[in-house]
Amino acid sequence: MRQARLKIDEQPTWYHCYNRIAGTRYDLPFGDIEKEQFVRLLRRVSILYTVEVVAYQVMSNHFHLLVYAPADEPDADEMCRRFKAFHGGRRTLEPDSPTCRRWQARSRDISWFMRHLQQLFTGWYNRTRPVRRRGSLWADRFKHTLLESGLAVWACWTYIENNPVRARMVEQVADYRFCSHGYWLQSGRHPFSGNVRRTALPMLWDLFGLQDLSEIRAAMGKALAGKVDREADSAGFTFSVQRRVRHWTQGLVIGSQLYVRESLSRHRRVADVLHHRMDRAESLSGPPLYSWRRLRSVESG
Repeated sequence: MRQARLKIDEQPTWYHCYNRIAGTRYDLPFGDIEKEQFVRLLRRVSILYTVEVVAYQVMSNHFHLLVYAPADEPDADEMCRRFKAFHGGRRTLEPDSPTCRRWQARSRDISWFMRHLQQLFTGWYNRTRPVRRRGSLWADRFKHTLLESGLAVWACWTYIENNPVRARMVEQVADYRFCSHGYWLQSGRHPFSGNVRRTALPMLWDLFGLQDLSEIRAAMGKALAGKVDREADSAGFTFSVQRRVRHWTQGLVIGSQLYVRESLSRHRRVADVLHHRMDRAESLSGPPLYSWRRLRSVESG
């Protein structure tokens, strides 16, 4: 029996979302064309929803997304504009209609966002095979981890960007164009630059004093290369991005102990939450991170 998703609707929330295809870890069906199409659909779905993508990584059999879900629903006019843009002007909504109100409620929901993205990609994938396939492409419904704003988000961001290096597909992230940082370095612009400015920049200003996108790009480059100055390192600037760390794909919530316990208390008995032992998520010189690990998890890179 499926458990209800762990989500926070009454406040802005960061999520790490990920999924892999059905099959074994040696099945690698996504080539350049499939990866390009996934990114194209990701950008298209982002037009409709107010969930803001900040980073993505598309691998040969799985993907990772770092997203920010706002607390507030869009107003009716914005929802109508988004709906019309998504459909290329072929379909519209009437403000304050029942359909419009339903879409307003869905727009910030990561479950709707991820469902829509995966269904569009599966439909395209099944139609374009030499022998047309049918059925689900994904091994299970997507998984996600709640991230506390600040160090947990930065650690997750650097970790997922370095995935192709850990998989030995490339020597450096700049050589891999199917992730947000690789695209940024190759094209000179972040694929979701507006989202980064609105959501990540204020957080990274408070955390590290980063003032603009160029400084974020430089900091990311140093973190991915494992090269930082002493002052940055004392602030918890670097993380273990060079090796696979299980808590990023098996953690329900990652952050400070207080954040993890408060988040789980919304969905679990308080007594159980208070007595549960959490895993140490990272070894940092700065404030430690903790992870509440799920009991069962499909492994992902």
